[in-house]
Amino acid sequence: MALHLAEADELIAERKAKLSEEEIKCELRSREVQERLEKISKVESDLEKKSQELANSRELYEQKIVAAAGISSEQARKDVLKIAEEKAREEARKIRRDILEKSADEYAADAKKLLITTMQRIAPRVNEERSATLVPIPTEATKGRLIGREGRNIKSFEQCTGTTLIIDDTPGTVLVSCFDPFRRQVAVSALKRLVEDGRIHPQSIEKCVKEAEEEVRVDALHLGTKACDDLGLSNVSERVRELLGKLEYRLSINQNTLTHSIETAQLAGTFAAELGLNVEIAMRAGLFHDIGKAISAENEDAHAIAGARVLRQTGECKEVVNAVEGHHREVGHTTVYGPLLMLADSISASRPGARASAFDGYVERISGLEKIAKRFPEVVDAFAIQAGHELRVIVSSEETNDAEARAIAQKIRIAIEDELTYPGKIRVVVIRELRILEEAH
Repeated sequence: MALHLAEADELIAERKAKLSEEEIKCELRSREVQERLEKISKVESDLEKKSQELANSRELYEQKIVAAAGISSEQARKDVLKIAEEKAREEARKIRRDILEKSADEYAADAKKLLITTMQRIAPRVNEERSATLVPIPTEATKGRLIGREGRNIKSFEQCTGTTLIIDDTPGTVLVSCFDPFRRQVAVSALKRLVEDGRIHPQSIEKCVKEAEEEVRVDALHLGTKACDDLGLSNVSERVRELLGKLEYRLSINQNTLTHSIETAQLAGTFAAELGLNVEIAMRAGLFHDIGKAISAENEDAHAIAGARVLRQTGECKEVVNAVEGHHREVGHTTVYGPLLMLADSISASRPGARASAFDGYVERISGLEKIAKRFPEVVDAFAIQAGHELRVIVSSEETNDAEARAIAQKIRIAIEDELTYPGKIRVVVIRELRILEEAH
């Protein structure tokens, strides 16, 4: 028992010694912290004194500057602002002079860049020339039925559609040829219906042609509606939308007329937006400017006049009607949208690749027309005029009678359709005249 007490006393003594050492260490640390706090407090006091001294010095210097300048700090601030304003005005005047002194050539270059950027934004495809369509025929027997007894079926088909049906030895196909894309589309649709039905005679041909005309009319209405929707134009009458869709089947030189109209609308809208004009009016004028071309060929008025008449009847605003009516200068312009439309129409038609063919290709086509005509022995001479839209053929009056001259015109027409690719229509005029010359001496 005495031994255990001795051990406990010894442990207590050791712990007291350790506690005493820890207490000494804490006291030393406390003194160090206190010394550091005193130093920090002294530094802060010195900084506060220096800050006060700086503030006093600044105030003293401000007072000396004001006394030397003879003006207050507020007046000095106003003078500084006035000097800055004068500098800004002078800089603005310099910029204005630089702008005014810019040469006209630089402005023309900027305008060209703007037009190129605009055309790149719409970037339509370039259309290829085409005057004939191949229609697949399931059997050779079907070709025989298309011809009919003594050719009555093919004659009836050509008379109803205004196209030429070429049935040759090419297996599995029949060629529908016509330079009027709308008539050709009707003929192709009617021919497909006849082949599918199998009953081919004059009555069924008339029926299928009427059904094809209605089908193409519905398709045209759909195309016209889609064009208006794509451009965001509303309140367009059904008649205008149908005429607009029919432009899909027509070419202007080498350019699909509906594509050209959409492109013109986009250009006109872009220009109107840049000029701060009504974008919708400009786009409507651009889209509708060629709908007169979709009206029947019997119409004797210019397409701009005919199109404006339709637009006026269907309730289009006077700005659109005048722009369409005057885009080829048939009438004067009463608003700025007329010249704007002429600009957009011209750019769309004349941009590289839209319509203009290469000069070599043009010469080749003109020469080709004359060569085809001169191939016939009865032809004395031939001249392609009106940029190749008319071929005048002179035949010998002694070797050719009236019936033979008519036959030559038909042969030349068929040869042109078979051998050449050319946009629009080509009129073949055969001239047979008797000239008797006597000279008196």
